[in-house]
Amino acid sequence: MDGFGPPERPLPVHPAEEELLRRLPVRRQADFAAGRRAAARALAALGRTGPVLRKGRRPHFPPGVRGSISHCVGHIGACVATTHPAVAAVGIDLERTDRLSRGALPLICTPREARWVTAARRPESRLSVLFSAKEAVYKALCALPVARQPVFHDAELHIAGNRIGICVTDDLLPKKHHIFGWLRLMRGGHVMTCVTVVTDSRSEIPRNINL
Repeated sequence: MDGFGPPERPLPVHPAEEELLRRLPVRRQADFAAGRRAAARALAALGRTGPVLRKGRRPHFPPGVRGSISHCVGHIGACVATTHPAVAAVGIDLERTDRLSRGALPLICTPREARWVTAARRPESRLSVLFSAKEAVYKALCALPVARQPVFHDAELHIAGNRIGICVTDDLLPKKHHIFGWLRLMRGGHVMTCVTVVTDSRSEIPRNINL
């Protein structure tokens, strides 16, 4: 991650990423750079280097690396990356827990999820956590060779502690693939969610996924 914890020596943005940076509106450049610095740290932990370019709207990692990037207000970036052969895709999202209002409930939630959200002491915070988790699911599914783009109601989530149980419609997850996730509440009113799609049924997260 870039932006949490004690200050670290800033990592430079790769020259090829600088070109992408210059094409963005000025208001988006600092967030983009934070995300790419987080990606550089994750790649370094794997013994790899960038650049992380773009493929459509998604980050395009070096060959053999499955990765995902997110950034948030305050120029905070986060990245998850892995070279584990059993991992088909990953997705990460970073959000403020005060981002959403109850008006977004029908757009994001299935009926069961809506009941879970409204039962909370702070429904808006729980809704933001659920939204973040669904964004991470979306990113992971979009990295797979699926026939269509997912929407929020294509996934129903069950959040218990830091674990995210995920059920998705059959046409979005290839056969013999399994999807699961987890979350972490961060200081400063942020939540980070991460989703992994694996090609076997092991319940444990592969050890060389780097945040």
